[in-house]
Parts: sequence; structure tokens; C-alpha cells
Amino acid sequence: MRVLVTRPEPGASRTAERLRALGHEPVILPLFEAQITASAQDLPPAKQIGGLIATSARAFSMFGGKTAPAAYLELPVYTVGPATAQAARDAGFSHVHGGAGSARDLASTLMALPDKAKDGTGLLYLAGLPRKPTLEAALTTAGLAFQVLETYRMDKISYPTDSLFLDLLSPAPDAVLFYSTNAALGFCSIVSAKNLDESLHSTSLVCLSPEITRAFPEDWTARVLSADHPDEDSLLASLAGLG
Repeated sequence: MRVLVTRPEPGASRTAERLRALGHEPVILPLFEAQITASAQDLPPAKQIGGLIATSARAFSMFGGKTAPAAYLELPVYTVGPATAQAARDAGFSHVHGGAGSARDLASTLMALPDKAKDGTGLLYLAGLPRKPTLEAALTTAGLAFQVLETYRMDKISYPTDSLFLDLLSPAPDAVLFYSTNAALGFCSIVSAKNLDESLHSTSLVCLSPEITRAFPEDWTARVLSADHPDEDSLLASLAGLG
């Protein structure tokens, strides 16, 4: 199948390689690009942190592909899913707790921590922009002490010419992969602005999680599906049912 990949680089190229290995034809169209906005120097002293929280593997890009400073490596790290957990390990952290893949699940895990997590030490959330308030709202309601360090920002990529889209969408992809709600909303906006609805009428829209599926218009619902689990293995496995 011809599969359009909307995730940012460098992840888009990694996904494209996996798609080729599965016999598909990948087409890369990143809708956002990451800007790293913090470094290890922006971290508060390690003794003031009871643990780290991360909801994206990109959060650990703040270390520039190197190991995090030694003073922080023994801190527990609580992540939203396996990909983020692996990024934490790659940054040198050894006490990594990988979640099931959703912010709500991660919030439940954090709220079940011993009372010491609720003292003045607190947790540090390595966050990005934009982000949904789900996790922070749950932690605030539960009374957990935490602070936020914004480590990256996702900027929308502007594609000024229609010719690029005509090339990428000719022929129309059999499927489009979505890794975030922002990407889904951005794609819908492009399709509407460039009057591409008709050319994509038979294209399947495959999402990493059920939450992302809600970003699409109601009249697209029949073509939208979610992976069984919020990870790339399940996302790519969903393509098998479309052939």
C-alpha cells in the first residue's frame, strides 16, 4: 500500500524504513517540526526532584543525544509508554517505569505512588508545547507536588505550494498514519484548505490511539480506525487489515 506518514522527523524516516520492510510504499509529509527549548542546565538541582515524568520520547532530546548528568540518573522516571521509556534508558536512566500508553494511565500510576511523592520534593514533568492538560490536571487534583520544565516545542510546518501536495497525493495514499491529535487536526485543515476531500475519499486514516480519532469530521468516521494499542507496532499491524 501507499502510506502517508505525518509524524515529525527523525521519526518519520524511521517509520518509512519499517514500512518498506513490510512491503509498503511510504510517503513522508511531516506536519510539525521540533524545536528543543531546554538543556540539562535548565534542570533544578537533583536533590529537589523526587522523580521525572515524560509523555514523549522527544523530552529527552534536551540532553543532545548524550547521557543525562550523573546526579539525575538514579531518579525514577515515569513515562507514558514503551517508546518514551526506551528514550529515557538511552539517556542513561536506569529506574524507568513505562506506562500503558495514555496520559490517564500515567496519571493513575503517579497518584498511586507513596506519600513521599507528595512532599516538597515533588516530581518534574519534562513537557512539550503544545500539550493537553490531562496529566497536569489529574496530578493537581490528587495533590501531587510537581513542576514543569518545557523541553521542546512543536512548530507547524508551512507548505506554501500546492504542487508538493499534488505530487505526494498522486496517486492518493491508501492510508495515512497519525501519531498525535495535532497532526490529525493539521491534516484536516490542509485537506479542507486545498479542497482535497474528493481525492482522498477512499484513503484510510489510521491513528495511534482512540483519542486521535476524535479529531476528524463526523463524515470521515467510516474511514478512521485506531491501533489496538498505542504503539507503532500495533499501528503498523493495523495496515494488514486494510489490504
